[in-house]
Amino acid sequence: MNESGGKVLDAELYSVKRTPLDSVKYFISKKLPQLGWGQTQGKEVVLDVGCGPGRNTIQLVLPLFPRAEKIVAIDFLPNMIEFARDHNYHPLIEYNVANIENWSMVEQWRGQISKLISIHCVHWMKDKRRGFQNMFDLLKLGGEAALCFVMLSPLFDVTLELETNPKWSKFYKDVDNFVPDTHINKHEPSRYIKMLEDIGFDILYYEEEEKSDPFSSDEEYRDFFASLCPFTSHVPSTQREEFKDAILQGMLKLNGRDGSGRPVHRTNIIEVVARKGRGTLNNSKSFQ
Repeated sequence: MNESGGKVLDAELYSVKRTPLDSVKYFISKKLPQLGWGQTQGKEVVLDVGCGPGRNTIQLVLPLFPRAEKIVAIDFLPNMIEFARDHNYHPLIEYNVANIENWSMVEQWRGQISKLISIHCVHWMKDKRRGFQNMFDLLKLGGEAALCFVMLSPLFDVTLELETNPKWSKFYKDVDNFVPDTHINKHEPSRYIKMLEDIGFDILYYEEEEKSDPFSSDEEYRDFFASLCPFTSHVPSTQREEFKDAILQGMLKLNGRDGSGRPVHRTNIIEVVARKGRGTLNNSKSFQ
């Protein structure tokens, strides 16, 4: 079993949506500049945690930092990094296979990062406290982290429902991390804010709300969310289109369409921007 808990996502399917989600675009391109991101005169080293195939990295993160010395983009799925290197290359972006929860894979950037951004990755972390601690230790003193992650999503309800269907349940046996604990346990957002504060972060901005993201077509909607389901790659190619259709129908049942008839995704999201304070002697490797 690999670092992703047996999860293999399809980078090409994931990239069928050519533009970032509207809610992500607003957070990175509008909200973060309001908080001073991208306005630093000095060179910055930026870390993108959970970069996937690199679409957000090159379309949103790179333009936010016109004076960046470099952008380090990491993901724990090798196929995502391979796709990013092939399709979203830029000389300032350094793509690496790494798991933020595994200190040995990221310690080379200890204390070097001025800005850290993570979009729709934190909810997949099995040990969120460890992941947050490693983020803290990678940041420079006064460095900031911007996190956007899912608390509840219809996709996870659909995934759990398909698990009960005998036609698809046999493909679930090899994957042990297919729905995040944020969704299963219905944790309060305050749980994660407290984790960050206990580690030594100062919370600069926090919001939790339902976000709505429309898609241009049913096909784009179907393929994008099929790419996020860890079982799609386990289903034989002869049944894969039927499986993707089952995901589409389940998502439409829960999410519906907007006023223009477009399929829409509605999900509960946490957005946090936090600054690295001095932490504690017991918590932070930075003081060892």
